[in-house]
Amino acid sequence: MEEEKKQERSFELRSEKVRSIVGHIPSALVRYGITAIGAVLLCLLAIVYFLPYKQVYSGTATIHGITIITPADSTDITILLRFENKRPSNANGQMIYLQSPYSMFAGQLRDLSAVRDTLERQEAICRFKSVDIKSVENQTVDFRIVFSSGNLLQKMLGGI
Repeated sequence: MEEEKKQERSFELRSEKVRSIVGHIPSALVRYGITAIGAVLLCLLAIVYFLPYKQVYSGTATIHGITIITPADSTDITILLRFENKRPSNANGQMIYLQSPYSMFAGQLRDLSAVRDTLERQEAICRFKSVDIKSVENQTVDFRIVFSSGNLLQKMLGGI
């Protein structure tokens, strides 16, 4: 009851112009404008929710001599990876793409060592098709690891 009286008193203290504005219903342009802005924000939120967040790690890979013990479709080899800017914290199980001068082929990263040598390279155990990896034996080629980690909205809200 007292709250209603306080509201009435505060409303009575306002000028005639303020009372006319407060008592006035907003125009259709203002109402539809607010609705349009809300719809646009909702659409942007939906788009951000469905966009995947991918981190790309790249650099150079050095492939030394490959010994294939048994003739198989694929083989595990140890290669040296030198990352350009950033390094993945846990890339095990991710796909790694090697770009040779003539072709590009994919493999799977099995294990990435945390230890780096004096040239900033890390040992990685990868599985590639035997035919593909033989073509780049004793070479240094470019590589790319694409790590998909949820959606863009999760990444944006993860920092909050």
